[in-house]
Amino acid sequence: MTSTRTARLSRATALALLAAASGSVDALAFIALGHVFAGVMTGNLVLLAIALGSRSPGDAGFPLVALAGFSIAVIAAGRICRVGKAADGAAGSGGRAGPGKWSGSVYACLAADTVVLAGVGVAWAAVEGHPDGVGRAVLIAVLALAMGLQTGAMLAAGPQGAPTTYFTSTLSNLLTSPSGSGLAVFRLAALMVGAVGAAALHTWMPAWAACPPPVLTALAVAAALVAERRRR
Repeated sequence: MTSTRTARLSRATALALLAAASGSVDALAFIALGHVFAGVMTGNLVLLAIALGSRSPGDAGFPLVALAGFSIAVIAAGRICRVGKAADGAAGSGGRAGPGKWSGSVYACLAADTVVLAGVGVAWAAVEGHPDGVGRAVLIAVLALAMGLQTGAMLAAGPQGAPTTYFTSTLSNLLTSPSGSGLAVFRLAALMVGAVGAAALHTWMPAWAACPPPVLTALAVAAALVAERRRR
């Protein structure tokens, strides 16, 4: 296998691992944190509208918390990446990462994402996988924050990235143009595997259910670094 093919495989693996982390987080949020999503904001907007339309404004709380956490993180990630590009430009690289590379600011956002998810894993274990009351709202906000960081990082990665927290367009493109869409299938399968794993862990080992997302995200960063090294 040539170094270029190995690099492409490593990059695809990185994106699939991020998708698996996203699927795991959304599954946990839906199962254990009030039937909301941490990364699928379209779903939360619908849940918010349902709460308002059914005269149950109390049900709007968790979707609003998730929307707020996600939005803050995406805005912050966008700012971090803009500053990073400006710094690269001042250094003479034109503000862009080289071919096949993610910028340092993208890695910074993913590192922050990993740290946040690791914190959730610790908190989750502390309550033995059964958060309640204010703790649920806090965990929803923090998980949405993590998914916002991941989303912002992948948006900043441009052509070298891909959606890893929302997949409607990915599925639509796969159904309309199935040829050459193996990587899309890979990411969608990874999303489902992550969700299945989270649901299974929450059923049988609830205290450990939030451990896979930070591990998957850290492995994704490692795979992306391998991809860059192979392209040199």
